[in-house]
Amino acid sequence: MNKKVLLTLLASFLLLVLTACGDSTNDTNDTSDNNTKDKITLKFATPQSDTHSLTSEVFKPMMEEITERTDGQVEFDFYPAEQLGKAADLYDLTSNGVADISFYISTYYPDKMPITSSLIGIPGLYSTSYEGSVTYHELIKKDPVLQSDFIKNGVRPVLTYNAPSGELWTKGKETLLPENVKGMKIRTTGEVLNKATVALEATPVNITLSEMYEAFDRGVYDGINLNAQSLNDYGMGELVKFGTKGLNFGGSGTGLIINEKVFQSLPENVQEVILEVGEEYTKSNAKRTDEYVESIFKEYKEKGIVIHEITEDEKAKWSTFFDSVEADWLKEKNNPEFEETLKAFKEKSKENQ
Repeated sequence: MNKKVLLTLLASFLLLVLTACGDSTNDTNDTSDNNTKDKITLKFATPQSDTHSLTSEVFKPMMEEITERTDGQVEFDFYPAEQLGKAADLYDLTSNGVADISFYISTYYPDKMPITSSLIGIPGLYSTSYEGSVTYHELIKKDPVLQSDFIKNGVRPVLTYNAPSGELWTKGKETLLPENVKGMKIRTTGEVLNKATVALEATPVNITLSEMYEAFDRGVYDGINLNAQSLNDYGMGELVKFGTKGLNFGGSGTGLIINEKVFQSLPENVQEVILEVGEEYTKSNAKRTDEYVESIFKEYKEKGIVIHEITEDEKAKWSTFFDSVEADWLKEKNNPEFEETLKAFKEKSKENQ
């Protein structure tokens, strides 16, 4: 009887040992599976300084969000303030793999971005950042824009930021009507806005954002066609005396891109997270931008800067001019894909106004 009990106890003990070993093996396998998720470090380059609003409100939160959603699998080496290359070179640096993700300014690359570089600059096309950004983000996810402006150059869009439409800012006089600009030197950027400036019998001056302050301070140009956020972020509120509100003198197509080969090498879950976060921040940043712009106008008025809100009569005169600029540009461009995208933008933007 004692022998049978002893054998039973021994069998139970062996069963417990085997079970424990099995559990230990499973735990080891689970740990092994987790360890097979190699860490991914992406080089993220921007022209904006570490204190710029896009850095604090978009770039850094995006990186944190992507890292969190991938459970720490994706990390970033961040290079703000042109540390990895000049603003005008970042698109090529990303295409060539020097950077993995970067901020692009489409007007710097008319040959590589034949649609975006000029379409977003068409005066009167949109008014708010939300309308411009969300509308265009939907269009660049598919052809013809996806292929012509991104994939064929080895990059893929992640986030879209179409700045609020341009206003005219000056030190010497107000520019309320098209004829007021005649004879002035206007800082602008992009082919279509250069031609629009020439059509006003003014001289376009192409200077990068980083050089803009010093050049204006030295009198290199008389006025600036620029949105209020960029004007403020680069300290130009210290220099301007007059500005418009509601002019809608063209915009600028910018955003974030990722090297396509790098993107395709990423695990599917990481690809999804990057694109999801990019779309979410396209919308949230645009809303934030529009609110920020309103606060800038209020602040400038309190500082004594004369802000003139364009009246309906003035808007009608500018609209007539803008329509002629668009017609001339379409004739010169003679690009069916461009016209197709412009038409789609106008139709889609009605949903985002």
